[in-house]
Amino acid sequence: MSDPILIVEDDNTIRVTVGNFLARQGFDVELAENGKQALALLKERMFSLILLDLQLPDMNGLDILAKVRESDDQPLVVIMTAYPEVRTAVAALKAGAYDYINKPFDLEDLLELIRRAVETQRLRREVAWRRAQSATCEIEGLIGSSAPFKNMLDMTAKIASAGKVPVLIRGESGTGKEGVAQAIHCRSPRAEGPWVTLNCSALPEGLLESEMFGHERGAFTDAKQMKRGLLELADGGTLFLDEIGDLALALQPKLLRVLETQTFRRLGGQKEIRVDVRFVSATHRDLPAMVQAGQFREDLYYRLNVGAIELPALRERQEDIMPLARHFLEKTAPVIGIDSTGIDPAVAPLLKAYRWPGNVRELRNVIERAAILSMGQVISVQHLPKEIIGNSPLQMSESPEFTTTIRPLAAFEVDYIRHVLHLCQGNKTQAAELLGITRLTLRNKLRDHGETVDA
Repeated sequence: MSDPILIVEDDNTIRVTVGNFLARQGFDVELAENGKQALALLKERMFSLILLDLQLPDMNGLDILAKVRESDDQPLVVIMTAYPEVRTAVAALKAGAYDYINKPFDLEDLLELIRRAVETQRLRREVAWRRAQSATCEIEGLIGSSAPFKNMLDMTAKIASAGKVPVLIRGESGTGKEGVAQAIHCRSPRAEGPWVTLNCSALPEGLLESEMFGHERGAFTDAKQMKRGLLELADGGTLFLDEIGDLALALQPKLLRVLETQTFRRLGGQKEIRVDVRFVSATHRDLPAMVQAGQFREDLYYRLNVGAIELPALRERQEDIMPLARHFLEKTAPVIGIDSTGIDPAVAPLLKAYRWPGNVRELRNVIERAAILSMGQVISVQHLPKEIIGNSPLQMSESPEFTTTIRPLAAFEVDYIRHVLHLCQGNKTQAAELLGITRLTLRNKLRDHGETVDA
C-alpha cells in the first residue's frame, strides 16, 4: 500500500479534487472536512503526511498541528493557506510544519511537494528504526569460551575500534557472521550511527544497484519518484554487505569506487553524493579462489579485506555447544510460552558428536524445535531430530562399563540396549532408531533377554 495521506480541508471542491488527484497517483488518501474528523482519523491509523488547512470551521489548524507534534509517529504536515495567511503559515513552520503551499495552487506543484515530503518521512523513520536497532546492540549467539572463539572475539574488538577500515568476515553458513558484523558496529565509534544491511544475493542485479545507490525520478520505467539508497541511509554509520561473494561483476567496480572515494551517484543522477560509511562484508565463499577464476575483482577483494576475521565452525568449538544450547533455550521458552526446565545431561554427548553443517543457526533451530516438543519438560534425547540421534556415535564415557572379564556377547547386547533406552527415557521408537533396528526387533530382543515388554 502506498503512503497514507490525510487531507484536512473544509472546502469541499478543494478537498475532493486534491483527494481524487492524489489517489490517481497511487497514494492512500483519507479526507476530513473539520478538525474533529481529522483528530478521530489520527487516532485510528498512522499517516505519512497531512495536508492541513489553517482555517477550519471548528478549530484552528495550529491546534491540530500541536496535537500531531505530540503523537508518537509524528506525520509531516504541509499547510495549505490563502495568500493573506502567509504570515500564519510561517508561524506554523516555526511550530513544526514541514512546508506550506499557497492557494490556489497547481496540482503538479503540490504533487512535487508531497513527493519530497513523503520521501523525507520515509528517510526519517528508516533512520530512527536503524538507530533504535543500534541502541540495543544485543548480539545473538556470541557466546563461548573456546580458544578459537575467544581469538575471534579479540580480533573483532581490535578491528571494531579501527575507524573506517573495511572489514571482511569469512566463515561457513550459520556461523554468525552478521552477529560479528553488528558487534563491530556496536563497539565502534559509529555505534550511535545507523546500522544498515544489504544481502547481495537476495536481489537481481538491477534492483540491487537501485537499492544500494538509490535513483532519481525517471531513471527507469518504474522510477516514479526519487529514492535514496542504502548508502545514504548508512551515512555516519555502517553498511553491512552480506554474501559479498554473490555481488555481480558489473557492480563490483562501482562498489570499489565508493570504497576508495566515499562518493557515488544515484541511478540517473549527475550529482556526486559524499557519504561517511564503514563497509563490513561477509561471505561463506572462497574469495581468493574466485579471484583466480576471474569471478571476483582482485582489487575489490584486497580493498574489502583490510580487516580480516575468520569465524570457526561450531564443530571446531565443541565446548561452546552446551552454553549456546542453554542460551537458545532461555531465549525460546518465553516466546513459546513455556518455563525453561533445562536439558538432560544425556543430550550433551549427542550434540557434541554431531557435525553441525548448519553451525550455530542449526543448533538454535534444533533447540527451538526440542523446546516445543518437550512442552515445558526437560529436553531429552527423544526431542532431538533423527539426524542427531541416528547418526551420532555414543561417547564411550556414556556407554556401559567394559572390563577385561570375558562375558557372553548377549550380555553386552542387553546392557547396551538398556543404556540406549535410558538415554531415550524409555521411548522404544526413539531407541530403535538410535540402534538402527525396527521397534519390533527391539521388543523381540528385550523379550529374549527376559526383559518386561509393554503390550
